[in-house]
Amino acid sequence: MAAALFLLNNLGIGGSERKIVRIANALRQAGHDIHLAYLNAPHTLHADLDADLPAVHLNRSGKFSLPALGRLKRYILEQQISHVACVNLYPLLYAQAVAWQLGKQAPAISALINTTDFRRRWDERQMIVFAPLLRRATFLVFGCRLQQEQWSGRYGLPRANSRVIYNGVDQAHFNPAAVAETREQLRWRFGFPPDAFIAITVGQLRPEKQQTDLIRAVAALVSRGLQIHALLVGEGDERDAIERCIADLGVRDRVHLAGAADEVRPLLKLSDTFVLTSTAVETFSNAALEAMTMGLPVILSRIGGAAEMVEAGTNGFLYSPGNVTELAGHIAALAGDEALTRKLGAAAATQVQGSFSFTRMLDEYRSLLFPSGSHYMPGVERQRANGHLQFKSSEVD
Repeated sequence: MAAALFLLNNLGIGGSERKIVRIANALRQAGHDIHLAYLNAPHTLHADLDADLPAVHLNRSGKFSLPALGRLKRYILEQQISHVACVNLYPLLYAQAVAWQLGKQAPAISALINTTDFRRRWDERQMIVFAPLLRRATFLVFGCRLQQEQWSGRYGLPRANSRVIYNGVDQAHFNPAAVAETREQLRWRFGFPPDAFIAITVGQLRPEKQQTDLIRAVAALVSRGLQIHALLVGEGDERDAIERCIADLGVRDRVHLAGAADEVRPLLKLSDTFVLTSTAVETFSNAALEAMTMGLPVILSRIGGAAEMVEAGTNGFLYSPGNVTELAGHIAALAGDEALTRKLGAAAATQVQGSFSFTRMLDEYRSLLFPSGSHYMPGVERQRANGHLQFKSSEVD
């Protein structure tokens, strides 16, 4: 049986990290020899790892850590890893360095690319280093077709070894029926008016998420006398700026900051629509898919794979990033038509079931990591590592 390793930068809370933890757990539970390694803290999602999933903290320090590189190399050899899947770009630097050292013993290397457009010029400049590493990867995995086309053309990446794997949602978990309380009961518990129209957004409070656009849209609609509320779920560095925006626009009673939430299903169930206001970085939003599965129509900024997820007017709406007037118009259209909201929400759930299920995504990652005919790396005795491993900082190769 072949062995595969997911290599992440950290186990902090983020869409990519949560997704990989779910995939790794499911593959391990299905009997595959799957491992996980991460370069540095935070360790927030460590508690979510399956008890039988081997996980190693590589204790990276500094811009590039030779001790962490040595630990990764040793782990790949000891566990006879045949495929390393790098989540985002920075882990690819370590995986390719190990591959260069191992030569013919090197595992296959996949790069899972989760960014479409960079927000900062510094990130774009770093592609001088990462583009050649991507061209040397065994496989490239993109989150949507638009991203695949843009990156292949922009950085000269080979199309022959690239594929698109859309994010997928577990519909048994993200299901209105899985939340025992009714929508009315949830609104009462969380303090929302029963007749309010609630637009929810879920995501870290970061500049590229631009949640202030939703606040401005709500303020504009409130000024027209509409009973609109916004619910922001998430935490991050932009919280102070968001609170200032709420105060400046005088909508403290209409915009609600829920903070980070381990359980978002009740908050989704009590809401009427999901809004994603991102202006960069976003590729194929897990949060939007989860909302669709819960039966919410979505209003997404037209970046990344949004147009591959949403058919405008059928299961949601798309708008130009940063265009608050356009965003407010879509919210108002749903708020003024309950039948339309229900119709689009039902279509959104059907779309996920047909195209973006967790089962489909898992099968595609299984095919990537454990193709038929996989074999052990030659010349290395197999050693099993059960449980969660952490190298001490003093350990070097």
